[in-house]
Amino acid sequence: MMNSNNFQKLVALANEYGINCQSASEECLVASLPGYDDFLLAFTWSGAIEGEPPEHELIAISVQDITQERTVAAWQIPAYLFGNVLRQAQMLVTAHIDFIR
Repeated sequence: MMNSNNFQKLVALANEYGINCQSASEECLVASLPGYDDFLLAFTWSGAIEGEPPEHELIAISVQDITQERTVAAWQIPAYLFGNVLRQAQMLVTAHIDFIR
């Protein structure tokens, strides 16, 4: 179970990137992927890397296509890469939409 301090860090990280999220449980946040209302962005802390500083804690992120009910992509990354993965998620969703049309 995630402690409330880690949960608040996750909310702050989402807010930093303009993501208005909702708690799906005490451990997971969900939101529409910015720019793509039919795609769900879900993320949670997935753990620390032994021997690494706290900023290297890992976040599990997934993007789901709500209409197709399938996962488009998933990552497990250090928190400092969140913005890069968010941009990558948007590019992958664009490619996914082009592919399924």
